[in-house]
Amino acid sequence: MIPLVKAIRRILFDNVFLDDEIVPVKKRTYPYDETPCITIDDSGGSAFMERHIVNEDYPVNPNHPLYDPEEPFRKFPQEVLREVHQGTVTVHVWCDDEFQRENLINQVESLFKQAQSDYYLFCDNYRDGECAGCGGPCMVDLTQADLRGVKGQCPNPDLYHYSNVFSTYNLIRSSFIVDQPFSLDDLSKTEPVLRSVFKVTSGFNVDHVIGGIVSNRLVNNTSVI
Repeated sequence: MIPLVKAIRRILFDNVFLDDEIVPVKKRTYPYDETPCITIDDSGGSAFMERHIVNEDYPVNPNHPLYDPEEPFRKFPQEVLREVHQGTVTVHVWCDDEFQRENLINQVESLFKQAQSDYYLFCDNYRDGECAGCGGPCMVDLTQADLRGVKGQCPNPDLYHYSNVFSTYNLIRSSFIVDQPFSLDDLSKTEPVLRSVFKVTSGFNVDHVIGGIVSNRLVNNTSVI
């Protein structure tokens, strides 16, 4: 499963509703179950773009000599072998009528935009109101009159180790594009099935942490064959 699929599933899973019921999100090319549902199709695959050696800050494993149990999120400079890929995924929204279609499309579009706006729900440390970064309740207060709270963003990303879907799944934010949905309805059935399709494209990095000290190369980001 390419990182783009994992990121899309993280954005949509358990976050889309109809009549207070969760709409299933599945990695399939068409629904075997009842509608409504959302399926993710990665048959478009991904294309290799380039490969580099880069220097990045990464957390170290517990068995690393620099690991500090009191600061498990602390990052250290390390050499990384990075491959850049471009992936294409389609998101299929299946439903029974135009009311459901409009409702679901609006929710999916809103969730994609929230994810791109660093909304707190998509922090990798957030689970059911709790924040693994601070070890307690999430500190976001949507009613708080500050620059980040009113936008639903982490009030202190550095302190609480905020990590959005782009950093978690190594997506290249500037290349993340969600096209406007188009319809592929199946009207041949006794009970027509309506389908709207989102095409999502993004570049993403596949990293292999080499570790050790930072390279002493005079030029970083050196391409390798």
